[in-house]
Amino acid sequence: MFSENNGITENKRHSLSFNGSGTGYFSIWLVNILLTAITLGVFLPWALVRSRRYFYTRTELAGQRFAYHATGKSILGGWLCIAVLYVIFLINIAHGNIKLSLAMLLLFILFFPWLMMQGLRYQAMMTSLNNVRFNFQTNPLRAWWVLLGQPLAMTVALSVVGVIILKATQATYSPVAVLWGAVFTVLILLTGIAVMQGVYISQRIKLVFNHFQYGNARFAIDASIKRCTLIALTGMVLFLPFIFLAGYLMASPIMTMAMVGSDEAAMALAMGQFAGRMALVYFIYLAGVLACYGYTFVTLRNYLYGQLSLNGTLRFHSTARVGRFLWLAFSGLFVCGITAFLAWPWARVRMTRYLLENTHLEGDLATLTPEDHNEQPAKDPANLLARGLSVAQFVF
Repeated sequence: MFSENNGITENKRHSLSFNGSGTGYFSIWLVNILLTAITLGVFLPWALVRSRRYFYTRTELAGQRFAYHATGKSILGGWLCIAVLYVIFLINIAHGNIKLSLAMLLLFILFFPWLMMQGLRYQAMMTSLNNVRFNFQTNPLRAWWVLLGQPLAMTVALSVVGVIILKATQATYSPVAVLWGAVFTVLILLTGIAVMQGVYISQRIKLVFNHFQYGNARFAIDASIKRCTLIALTGMVLFLPFIFLAGYLMASPIMTMAMVGSDEAAMALAMGQFAGRMALVYFIYLAGVLACYGYTFVTLRNYLYGQLSLNGTLRFHSTARVGRFLWLAFSGLFVCGITAFLAWPWARVRMTRYLLENTHLEGDLATLTPEDHNEQPAKDPANLLARGLSVAQFVF
């Protein structure tokens, strides 16, 4: 299929490429902001579609560009459905219909996973490569369990374990036992949160990619819960030094303000004296968040792409590096900060180009001959509502 259109060479490793520019995206971004402000937000669906189309149509694989076919009108229809339901919800609250309001809220929560998956299906069907559209289909009950039921069950179980440990240590009436119990509880909670993240990431990735298609060619992935948990736990451990350093720097200001008491003048003077330190603490905290997120994101990305295949013969790889990713993130935020975010288009384009150029597909693309499916997006109210929720999701 690819070879018929562009004469692929014998090279079996193909990298995604991005030929957009910060200057080219800046005009789109600026017009989007201006028209969204002028129309009091009505233009926002078209702005989101224009931005996504810019990035998709400038992304290439083996000389073929992606295409994005969604329209602002279809997204606006979904948002109008959300707005109508929200107004009905507020009217019920205003008239004291608590039971009906709770019933609406419960139904929305119960159906939210299905709506998210239908939104992803719509975005997939609106994306094509070489005139072949993507597709996504999954079991609604499976989606509900992975996105809502399982996380809720794990949260309840972890909370129960934490309460049991705390009560067991407090029953001894020993300060040392209580202290060790608190430390043990924190360790259990951190480990439990890492396990929850690992399970959720693994199950959600498998839910999406094992039901994702390019035409009639299927994607497949085998994401290990153990590996995802280990990556999440490592990211959390890397965050601890930042927390300890921030706590150490804040110890003196907190003690000083505690001694000041309710004296407003003295409190203002103390806060003025420690303003620089508190700003440094805030910066350390944000740096820690970004550093740990960067490590977790890049490490997970490299691992999960390494487990992903298409049609059983083509395999994906990611060669992104944590250091380079963090440099792009930190420098991009810095430049955006000093330019009042006017440099955001260049920062986004730079990061997009880096991630795409470090995404590879290995195998003979000439053997990939998918046929486009004949399915069309549903237009019932529920699916229109799902379209409104779909703009926060990424197809690839």
